[in-house]
Amino acid sequence: MMNKHCSASHRQLELIFCSIGCSIHLFTVVNEFLKFPVRTDIIYDYPEKMIVPEIDIILHNIDLLNMTALHLKYPNKMTQICEHFVKISNFEMNSIEDCIKFLKSYYERSYHVGKMLTVDDVEKLDVDSLILNFVAKEVDFVRNDLCSVERYFNAVNTFLRVSCREDSKQIERRLVRNIVIDDGFCVKHNIYHSFGVRFAHPNSSIDAHVLNYLPLERGEGENLFTMLHYREITVESKEWPYQTNCRHYQKSQIFSKCLREKISHSYPGIVQLEDVIQVGQYPSDFKFDDLKYDVNETISQIKSGCAELVKQPQCIEKTYQTQGRSAREKGSGIGLICVGNLIDFNINLKTYPKSTFTELLIYISSILGIWFGISIYGKLIDGFIFPTIPQHSTQKVDVVPNVESTSIHD
Repeated sequence: MMNKHCSASHRQLELIFCSIGCSIHLFTVVNEFLKFPVRTDIIYDYPEKMIVPEIDIILHNIDLLNMTALHLKYPNKMTQICEHFVKISNFEMNSIEDCIKFLKSYYERSYHVGKMLTVDDVEKLDVDSLILNFVAKEVDFVRNDLCSVERYFNAVNTFLRVSCREDSKQIERRLVRNIVIDDGFCVKHNIYHSFGVRFAHPNSSIDAHVLNYLPLERGEGENLFTMLHYREITVESKEWPYQTNCRHYQKSQIFSKCLREKISHSYPGIVQLEDVIQVGQYPSDFKFDDLKYDVNETISQIKSGCAELVKQPQCIEKTYQTQGRSAREKGSGIGLICVGNLIDFNINLKTYPKSTFTELLIYISSILGIWFGISIYGKLIDGFIFPTIPQHSTQKVDVVPNVESTSIHD
């Protein structure tokens, strides 16, 4: 009886131990799964075709403005700017012409000029002829006839986005390990002085940062040949409930739109100095002002409110890493921007679920198997290795011998 009691207690302890261990194990695995963690794989892609991207060109307004006409329109403001620079520099200005030369000598000074401009002053700048006036094809690889130009601007710069399509589709060029098989693709321009160029994705925001453009410069009577190369970098994240918790939206566009609308509401008739807007988006009499670095409660609330709208990452982000080189020479004044072969390979950073539901079921089955295996092992120990020995009976049994009887016949 004592052995039976010990065996029952042993099995009960085993059951408690297995239940606690199995529960902890299951809770840990399920809890980790419900966090929906992700892993990121880096994929190097050698594409078989190259897409002709959008070409963004940045022009400095101070190079496009007629400064003499601007002085006649805003004589007091121009005089104040000149007096300001006379005080902070050793440059001697004896006339407005000296001041104009001084302002055009450094790009940073165009911010002071931008503050005196209106939307109309920038919109009326003649920039259409810089790209669109080349209609006839001179050679097979110069294809201005397939391109259209959208114009954007802020107080300091003007931006031209050149989009090239063939039958409403993006133009493709075949590749054999980054060697272009088809004819090259170039856009002819008539841009002199300094400017910048970069590649961009369709429907992406205009990049207002000058340092993100490849700087170029062209003088009168010079040929300028520019060959650009790109690498596409794609970041793909996972939506809720995964840890990345991304959204399908244009993050930078949402933020810029929010700032623009709230600033216009709080400061009627004012456009932020560096805010990139499209032609016709604002009334012509709106003025530019630098509100970005103002330290006041209104601006702080606007920035905080707009930042809340873009806290989540963008699910698919595609950017181009642009590289290039240019060659200048004396000539008839030809300017070409050409799309070269890719920079070695494209990079794709893609997130995947760290564990799937199928894997979770496998883990749960394994855990149950492990802990039930321990329980069964205990039963095997009890039942087979230490088998129960039957007890002998103490009751006396009478044994009657089996006597064979024989009949004798006479």
